[in-house]
Amino acid sequence: PDEDGDRYVEIWNLVFMQYERAADGTLTKLPKPSVDTGMGLERIAAVMQGVHSNYDIDLFRALIAAAAEVTGTRDRTASSLRVIADHIRASAFLIADGVLPGNEGRGYVLRRIIRRALRHG
Repeated sequence: PDEDGDRYVEIWNLVFMQYERAADGTLTKLPKPSVDTGMGLERIAAVMQGVHSNYDIDLFRALIAAAAEVTGTRDRTASSLRVIADHIRASAFLIADGVLPGNEGRGYVLRRIIRRALRHG
């Protein structure tokens, strides 16, 4: 706990969902508490490729390089490039799943993701 830096890398997470926190900070017990666990494709790729950040995997490096070229920036560590790359990835998965930009449901989510990526561009 007293160690700083990247000595430990989180590759699996557990989220214990027990309460809903209101805007004023009060907690209300959830009707069905649960545990969310996961690793995710990017974390598996990071472990397999021996890097510590999801943004250092081959998929994101290529997306970040392409976004840097299109936006004309040389700083490949810019957080906006990471947002663009992450949103391109998310959009590709949604579109592959048959989702198209729209005004409701998953289509609205896709539309918002694309717009946010464009703002960062």
